[in-house]
This record gives sequence, C-alpha cells and structure tokens, in this order.
Amino acid sequence: MNWADVINETLRYLEDNIMTVQSPKEVAMSVHVSTSYLQNSFQMITGYTIGEYVRSRRLYLAAMDLLEKDEKIIDIAQKYGYETPESFTKAFSRFHDATPNEIKKKKKAVKAFLPLKLSFSVKGADTVDVIIEKMPKFYILGSAEVFEVDTCFNKIPGFVYDFINKNYAELNANVFYGVSVGDCDVILNAEGRPWSSEYEGVSFGERFLFLTGVDYDGRKVPEGMTVIEVPETLWAKFKCKDNSTEASQAMRRYIFSDWIFETDEYDLVDEFNIDRYGVPNDDGEGLHNEIWLPLKRKH
Repeated sequence: MNWADVINETLRYLEDNIMTVQSPKEVAMSVHVSTSYLQNSFQMITGYTIGEYVRSRRLYLAAMDLLEKDEKIIDIAQKYGYETPESFTKAFSRFHDATPNEIKKKKKAVKAFLPLKLSFSVKGADTVDVIIEKMPKFYILGSAEVFEVDTCFNKIPGFVYDFINKNYAELNANVFYGVSVGDCDVILNAEGRPWSSEYEGVSFGERFLFLTGVDYDGRKVPEGMTVIEVPETLWAKFKCKDNSTEASQAMRRYIFSDWIFETDEYDLVDEFNIDRYGVPNDDGEGLHNEIWLPLKRKH
C-alpha cells in the first residue's frame, strides 16, 4: 500500500469508526504503518491532527443530532464522549460559535464538517536537496520534554531557542539537534535501555518525547540533562533553504505531503526523526537546518 492509499484508508477507517475510535495508535495499526509517521502525514495533508479531525466530526454530528432528534443535551454529550455537559458545551461552543441550546432551538447555524476525501497526483522527480546516507550510531547530550502532537509546532521552537540561549556558552557547540521519539525502543538512554521506558504512562499516540542538544563527547553530563544513543541506520537527509523555523516547517510539510508519496524505493522506519539546527552551508556563507528520517530500502 502506498502513502496515498494509507491516507484514504485512514479516512475510511475514521469514518467507519467515528464514534468508537480511541487513539491514533489504533488507526495506525488498522492501516499497518507507524503512528508517528501517520500523524505527521495526516496533519500535513489535511491540516488536522487525527485527534482534531475526530473531535470536529463528532461535534458536527452532535449538532445534527440536536437539530434532528429529540434528545437531551446531557445524553448527546455522553454519546459523543464528554464526561460532563459543561465540557461538552465548552468544546461545542468553541467549534460552532454557538451553544448546544442555541443550535437545538435553531437560533444559530451549524458549522459543517463533512468527511474528507482526498485525491493525489504523482509528480516527477523533485529538486529538493536530499541525500541518502548510512551512519553509525552516535550520542546526543541535551534536555527533553514530552510534547502534545496537537500543539508541538507552536511550542517546540521556543523550547529549542530557550535551550540554546541558556546553554550555548557551556556546551561550546554551533550545531544543535532536535530529536523526536514516539513509541519505539531503538533510542537508548545512557544505561543502554530504551529511552521511552523512562516515561511510563505517556500515551505515545497523542504525545512524543523531544530532546534538543548537541553531539556528546564524553563530558560530564550537566544537571538536568541526559544522553541518548541514536542507532546505526540509513537516513534521508533533507536540507532546508535556511536556518529559520519557517524553512524547517515548510520542509516538514513537503516531506509528509509530497516526498513520501513520490518515493517508491524507501520506507520510513521506527518512530523517531532528527532536526539539525544551524548547519554551515557548503560555501561557508550562511546556515541551514536539516531534517533526517530513518529509512529502509523496499527492495
């Protein structure tokens, strides 16, 4: 199954199970792909995370129930997964710009949110600067937090800049990493155990680990930091046009909405990827960021 099929199968699964689907991991298992890569691709293509899409569809269907059925608001709230009428009213009002009671009494219009149906066209070879390279394992020293998939685009840049500004002089490095890790056990901690095992209870469908740091050279680990081991693997390394947040996010949108649909030689593997910030350009003029994705050859 190619990625175009994956996204359309995802949409079909969501619609068939819109009232019962529990997590992105469940959806990813149904289409036999990695949760993190499905989340990334789905969001870049549709503009919604899987969680946002499901919530929006349910809130639309809840509004239609209010219009068409003689049911109490509290019963509809429970039907669509809200524990209290207050939490339902808050989410409903934010989405429809109207309260459930206003919709029920037909005082305001319903905001439509119909099932998405996508079509794809395959383009010719792209001109994006990407190389495929196998690298041995290496180590990164840095600080980590758990981020929500829904808000990571807005929050991670500030986390990275704060780390760089606070630790630039002490770490004596110019190139910094950002490592995103989902539900996988190949990224190890300093003791050689899966790094994710340090975060028991984290739901990796909606959240992921993110570490920003520098190449580890064996120095004493500063308080509050950690060391992770990145395994030997084959990488696709994408060069952004510059070192801005906008350039990195534009490249990430390209990767997950175009590149993975066009390549038929490689599959993405494991739920981790790497950003590199402030990489010097080959001509010595200026800097750029890079995005690295772990791969395996299909054939």
